[in-house]
Amino acid sequence: MGIFGSREDRFARQVLTALRDAGVADARYDRDQFAIHVRHPTGGGSPSIAYLGNIFRECRDAGREERRERIARYLSAVVFPSGAPETWDEVAPLLRPLLRAVTFGLGVPAGSPSLVRRPALPMLDEVVAVDQPTSMMYVTTRQLEQWGVPASLVHDRARRNLPWSPTTPAPKPAPRPAAGAGAAVIRLVDDGDAYCASHLLLPGWLAAQAGRVGGPPVAFVPDTTGLLLAASSDGIAALFGAVEQEYRDAARPISTMAYTVDAAGAVVPYEAPAGHPLHAVVHRSEVLMAAAEYGTQAAHLGTDTDTDPFAATLTVAERPDRSVFSLATWTEGVDTLLPRADYVSFGSFLVTWDTLTREVDLDPEPGLAPERFRLRGWPHPGVVARLRAAAVTP
Repeated sequence: MGIFGSREDRFARQVLTALRDAGVADARYDRDQFAIHVRHPTGGGSPSIAYLGNIFRECRDAGREERRERIARYLSAVVFPSGAPETWDEVAPLLRPLLRAVTFGLGVPAGSPSLVRRPALPMLDEVVAVDQPTSMMYVTTRQLEQWGVPASLVHDRARRNLPWSPTTPAPKPAPRPAAGAGAAVIRLVDDGDAYCASHLLLPGWLAAQAGRVGGPPVAFVPDTTGLLLAASSDGIAALFGAVEQEYRDAARPISTMAYTVDAAGAVVPYEAPAGHPLHAVVHRSEVLMAAAEYGTQAAHLGTDTDTDPFAATLTVAERPDRSVFSLATWTEGVDTLLPRADYVSFGSFLVTWDTLTREVDLDPEPGLAPERFRLRGWPHPGVVARLRAAAVTP
């Protein structure tokens, strides 16, 4: 950290300056949350919280003027939004569905209302936003109470507000290959109104893309800026690498994984079993996604060593051929929240996840996504002996 603080601290000071220039006198920087708490000049109510992580990443390569403009737009949407509709009849046409990582929304202050969400795909949830001309507000349980409607109705209406045809949304710009990809790719670029990634939530939409891409459809959503479509073939191997890099570089990442449809037309993760030419790249995408989500989750779990269980790390290990596997450790004498992994270490030996679950009943800890399993004690010596006998080398 330099004499003027970290890059994050300096950026926060720029945001505070912009707020004060806009007439906000009561604004406080929270370094731990990398957020600014704002109380509006009108007074009353709870302060707004402007989380800076995404806008900081968006501005990291911007020049001074572009950074100033981005900060102004962000504050206009987050701190000074236009009045949100108050009744169900007013808000219903404005609802839109969104794909977000399962850990999206962690870190909000205790007591804040929860996002309205439901599972969509492994490591992904479906949330709902109110789309207004200059801002987007995520729907929370507080709004459900205000509108007097159930979450299922909100989700269903949001999807109905996103009409589609096999050629909607249209590519913007024209179809072009993604950097580094070896297959023909259609890139759908979101202009803020198209909700390209959200179309994966619409029943039948991805299946209908078969004619568009010339084969069984495969979709990627590395971030919130759009969607990549290609036909399933061995030629999409290089596309996984390009998507991984886009995910790493994204201000608002979503997924490293690929998605296709099953026999019934439902969207499912793209699978490539052992021995398949794409097995290594597909599994790599799954492992990297899981590691990112478990890492984000661990950062927000309790850290009191006297009362909170230890959140075990999901480690990504790479073989000489660049294929990867995930690893978690069960440590004797430590109350642990174990992530799902390819292999579990018992210190002197490793076993596969399937071997572990045959020998040990693992119970998911309630309320955690992605799921973790509470380990309150060491297995019985006989169980440990059987696990040791089944040890493997990844």
